[in-house]
Amino acid sequence: MGEKQYLLDRTLEAWKGKRVALAVSNDHSFTGILKDFDEEVILLSDVVDIAGNRAKELIIKIDDLNWIMLL
Repeated sequence: MGEKQYLLDRTLEAWKGKRVALAVSNDHSFTGILKDFDEEVILLSDVVDIAGNRAKELIIKIDDLNWIMLL
């Protein structure tokens, strides 16, 4: 595991349970509570997309993320 992955793991662990915003594949933006993550995916709960659509949970492949920020 490289240093960047280590930094990502540390950061996501600190953000668990907090609201985040993220962009997927340059096309879609979501906000939600960071529920869990592993080497491949991130799980959000109480999700809202940019159009206001709501979902209970969303799984996103880490490879498809453009950015993620703590709100």
